[in-house]
Amino acid sequence: MFSQILGIAVIGSYYYNFIPLYDKEDIIKVYLKLSLFVAIIGYPMYFLNINLNDGIRLQSIFKEPAHYAIVVIPACFYFLKIKEYRNFAILFGTLILSNSSLGYIGCALMFLIPNLTLKRMGFLLGMVPVLLVAFFYVYSNYPFLKLRVDDTYNSLNVINTGKFDKNTNLSSYVLISNLYIAKKNVTDHPLGSGIGSHHYMHTERYIKEMRPPEYLRTIGRYKDNSFDANSLFTRICSEFGLFGFVFVVLILIYVSKAFSSNELFFAQAIVIYLLLKLLRDGHYFPPEFYFFIGLLYYYLKDYTSMEKKELI
Repeated sequence: MFSQILGIAVIGSYYYNFIPLYDKEDIIKVYLKLSLFVAIIGYPMYFLNINLNDGIRLQSIFKEPAHYAIVVIPACFYFLKIKEYRNFAILFGTLILSNSSLGYIGCALMFLIPNLTLKRMGFLLGMVPVLLVAFFYVYSNYPFLKLRVDDTYNSLNVINTGKFDKNTNLSSYVLISNLYIAKKNVTDHPLGSGIGSHHYMHTERYIKEMRPPEYLRTIGRYKDNSFDANSLFTRICSEFGLFGFVFVVLILIYVSKAFSSNELFFAQAIVIYLLLKLLRDGHYFPPEFYFFIGLLYYYLKDYTSMEKKELI
């Protein structure tokens, strides 16, 4: 608990005080240049097979493709909205080559989220077949995604039982096992078990009621992602119960105002990042998290102040 509170307090307060010292547009320009830089150097690393991970997925200088994707997606979306299509294409190409399911979801959200309004329902309905065709193509031609989708679909009942098939792959196991732990934790502690408690509940309490695949026990991977629950939404709900669920809903309602103005393109990009963050990576203070949160906070704060002045 102490380490989580300390990490949030130190990094959160740093960006809260750092961002107002500079013009937000100057900060964004630096971020965009760095995103392009890591994308450009990612191409030769990918084609020369010198990636830091498994060598078959683009990740540039990041530890894994999913982290690369989630960090550069705001830049990719922003370039799309301001019609800098060359830079958008550079980043979008790296997201495709990352072979990251999180990156693909982010690509879909870039086109979907801005059109979730009544006025644009026609465009949205027109995009649905395109997205379905794209998903079917990727599902049919990329075995790694097909494997994950099939295993996840077939394993959904495990959320209730905790009994895994012996052939369940690691990615599906990590996702489903943490959902099972969160469900058990919320059932037993509807008002929450405390910040940082998901790991304890996973490794000391509910793991005894689960039946992980034997091969994961053998290689010692059956407790993977117990610290971060593999998803920020899952971890918040597990550790804060109903309060956590309501908190997430209220935050999403609040940040949705970013889509009410064409002057808030970067704020919209951060909202997409937040949605992806809720889906994956439950760490409370990764390097980029409070950087984006701080920018979004000041963007919406300034926008709200401007609205009030116009009303007066």
